Amino acid sequence: MAPTGTMNATLARVRHWVQSPVRAVLLLGAIAVGMVLFATEIYLLDLKRHELRHAVEEATSVSQIIGDQTTRALQGVDLVVSGVAERIGSLEQNQLAATDFLVHTMLKSRIAGMPHIAALFLVDAEGTVINASADFPIPQVAVADRDYFQFHRSNTKGEVFIGRPLVNRMGGEWTVHMSRRIDRRDGRFAGVVVAALNLDYFEQLHNLKLEYISPIALYLKDGRLLTRTPRDEDMIGRAFPLLATPAGSTDGLRSERVGGDTSGMVIYRDIAGFPLTLAVSTLDAAALTSWRHNAVTLWSGAGAMATFIALITLLLVRELKREQVLADNLTQTGETLRALVDTAMDAIVTVDMDQRVVLFNPAAEKMFGCSVGEAIGASLTRFLPQRYRSSHERHVDGFHESRSPPRAIAAEVFGLRSNGEEFPVESTISQVTVGGRTLFTAVLRDISERRRAEATVSATNAELRRLSESLIMVRESERTRIARELHDELGQQLLRLRLDLSSLSGRLHASQPELEHKITVMKALLADTVASVRRITTELRPPMLDDLGLVAAAEWLVDDFSQRSNIAVDVDIDPTATECDTDMATAVYRILQEALTNVARHAAASRVSVTLQMENDVLYLAIEDNGHDMHPAADPVVSAGNGLVGMRERVHMFSGRLDVGRSSSGGVRIEVHLPLGQHSIATESDSAAGAQFTEET
Repeated sequence: MAPTGTMNATLARVRHWVQSPVRAVLLLGAIAVGMVLFATEIYLLDLKRHELRHAVEEATSVSQIIGDQTTRALQGVDLVVSGVAERIGSLEQNQLAATDFLVHTMLKSRIAGMPHIAALFLVDAEGTVINASADFPIPQVAVADRDYFQFHRSNTKGEVFIGRPLVNRMGGEWTVHMSRRIDRRDGRFAGVVVAALNLDYFEQLHNLKLEYISPIALYLKDGRLLTRTPRDEDMIGRAFPLLATPAGSTDGLRSERVGGDTSGMVIYRDIAGFPLTLAVSTLDAAALTSWRHNAVTLWSGAGAMATFIALITLLLVRELKREQVLADNLTQTGETLRALVDTAMDAIVTVDMDQRVVLFNPAAEKMFGCSVGEAIGASLTRFLPQRYRSSHERHVDGFHESRSPPRAIAAEVFGLRSNGEEFPVESTISQVTVGGRTLFTAVLRDISERRRAEATVSATNAELRRLSESLIMVRESERTRIARELHDELGQQLLRLRLDLSSLSGRLHASQPELEHKITVMKALLADTVASVRRITTELRPPMLDDLGLVAAAEWLVDDFSQRSNIAVDVDIDPTATECDTDMATAVYRILQEALTNVARHAAASRVSVTLQMENDVLYLAIEDNGHDMHPAADPVVSAGNGLVGMRERVHMFSGRLDVGRSSSGGVRIEVHLPLGQHSIATESDSAAGAQFTEET
């Protein structure tokens, strides 16, 4: 069990390792390179075996050809030797001596035209050369010690004998003796016929000049080298171990592989009828010349292919790594997006073209009271009240068919909870196409609480507006009451005091100059007091506003401002501006009064322009100075204090518009637009309440 468990663990690790695309491509690339190199090596080895086999076949064919040529040449020699032996054996009957000239002539004629026979001579039974094809008479030479003589003297079978190679005593060439026994009629040994063979002839016969076949050698049965092409003088006559002829061989053909620096194959072939063996060698180095050229070409191609595969593998690995980084980033982005969607406070719902839900985040589950399992695949109309479903589908279809670039549209609709409760929803819908599939994603926010808060704020603002307007009216009523009391009561009392002082001054005698002077001072002080009361009364509520109207009051206010501040004022007042009611006239007068007060206090201006016109039933007031502007980063309302706040409140009472900005001369420009026919938002009950409040206070 342990080996099985180890193997399974190893396989599991391998499977885990190759699961990576980069590792898999590297492994496949390495396998492909290995297969290319392995296939090239296998093909070259097969081609090498084919070349060597072809070389062996060629060597075998060459050995057949050379063996046949050698056999024919030796058979010709043997025919000559056998004929001479028979003829000499018959000389006893013809009474012709073997030493006669006629025998010399016969020997000479027999080898004529046979260049491979250097000489033909006769040896008698005592081992003396008695005649030859060479010069006649020939000197008698004893050869009883020669191997061919000893072989034939002791061998009665009459076999052909070929001796070991020798150097010719006369010419210095290598020769070998081929001989046959001469027998008398009674069978007694009579001598030997010997043919001296020219080994150069056989070397030339064996010299085929084939690059991949070399050397070609002719051996005696005992392994002595007779000829070798190319020739090696030191090797001729030496004995070499030869491969034995296998039992049952009919042609004496066998082969032997040799190693070393000259590795190759040697083909041995016995020369039929003669004690000789032909050896044809093929050298691997020469036989594989073409193979080596092909091997270089194939290995170059295989190397190029392997390099190409390696480059492709590296490119694929780099691309896979880039894609893996992109996939990791995409996965991380997807996980981040999923986390954002899951943790979003707003509900996120995605539907396809069939209005089927494909995404439903936890906030949507909480909002609609429906689990994601129930929502996925359900129609979006499930989450819409019945009265909105058809219009919603038309709206989404129109949004899709508009063929405009992907964008988001915002709308306020009503949603439907699982318990049937309807609630207001703020919806933002976006369209996107992914893989040819159009998806609509809606980001939903329950605005029930916001609607309630907005209603509360709206009601509160309305109450505050009414309170503010009521306070303004109460303040105007209070100013009017105070001005009336100052004018009616305090003014009458001051007038009565002035009359009393004048009466008292008339009754004093000249003997009391101190009292008269005192009364004069008191009359001057009383006059100043009357002037102050008149000024305060006018500022609180100018009588001319009620008596003469807005235009006269505005002109008086501008003149008074110019006199008191020494600031030049350009006036453009439309006489028709008196068509407004008392409340609007009061509001316009107070706005002009507050604006001029702000100029005197804050602007440091030298000139002011005032315009009051009636344009298309709209009362237009503009005040512009050349002083310094308010700080550009500041809110104009905050920068000017409560003055602009009061202006805005008065304008709002009549549904008008107040614009505050920079003038062309660098100062401040205030524009007021009040449409005629718009009454104060405050109700009469508010005015009554204000009046009651005034009386009480």
